[in-house]
Amino acid sequence: MKTFRLVSLHLLLLENGRVVKSSVLLNDGLIINREEGNGSWLVEAVVSANKQAFFQKMLENDELCVLKVVITDKNNDPAIMSAKVRTITELSEHISVLFDASMMVGKEEVSSLILEELIEDGFTGDELVKEFTHRKEDQIEWSVKIAEKIYRENGLKIDG
Repeated sequence: MKTFRLVSLHLLLLENGRVVKSSVLLNDGLIINREEGNGSWLVEAVVSANKQAFFQKMLENDELCVLKVVITDKNNDPAIMSAKVRTITELSEHISVLFDASMMVGKEEVSSLILEELIEDGFTGDELVKEFTHRKEDQIEWSVKIAEKIYRENGLKIDG
């Protein structure tokens, strides 16, 4: 197993058929590659205790959620994971939320997805390169599109 520091965590939640981005303020966090060959990870987020009811509801409902995580350094490209809350542990002033997660998309896959979309949209030559650079910089847009795809693949309804 390999362990990394969790630098940032965003939830890409399905609300009323739309993906909504929610930032999670971390007190601390770790992400562990379980190296089991199936892409399984453990994500531990230490967050404010006032978030307990929110995460407890996710745990009780066995809700799938999409995580956008950055590990080790804030300048690293984010990765997209599908996850479910495994446990919530009360700490003195915080809670520890442990997620079972699967890596869905890393930076290489993002580039491939953007390129496929650009080709479908008819871009070629210099315009392709320019638009690729522009879209790659728009991390919010591509992360929402990937989250929508994950929710659809899991049988959840997405508007649009």
